[in-house]
Amino acid sequence: MEASGGIPGLREEEIMRIIRDIRWAAALFLLLTSVIVVAPGGPGATLAGEQDWLDAMMQAVLVEQTKDGSETSLFSPYVAQLARVRAHLLNGESEAVYRAMNRFMEMLQAREAGISQEAADRLFDYCYVVTPARYHDVSRHLHRLSGHQVGAPSA
Repeated sequence: MEASGGIPGLREEEIMRIIRDIRWAAALFLLLTSVIVVAPGGPGATLAGEQDWLDAMMQAVLVEQTKDGSETSLFSPYVAQLARVRAHLLNGESEAVYRAMNRFMEMLQAREAGISQEAADRLFDYCYVVTPARYHDVSRHLHRLSGHQVGAPSA
């Protein structure tokens, strides 16, 4: 039986496994990134902390690519979009980061490049978890999440 607030079509055990896999991969990636960033001559620790969410989001895209066994080309536009986000973040351009992250979410909603609905939904939901509210339109996520609640009216 599906848990309330779960992802349609997935059992609670599958959802928990997916979340655990994404967290594990993100933690490993962040650990490796922090070692590289704090190395002598690298950017300061403050800059590294500001990018943790973006590193986690990038890692989630790469995990989905691996999980789906998809060609790199399917997820290339998503990686490229997150690279744009990173460039704006490094330049301190908060408004541009906001616009670029919302473009990333639009890409996921449209399933651009033919990625699966499941992968797009997982990435969209993960974006809500890791991305600071100042960098994306939180109402997009809240609207989507309200549709997963038990007893929510269908559109």
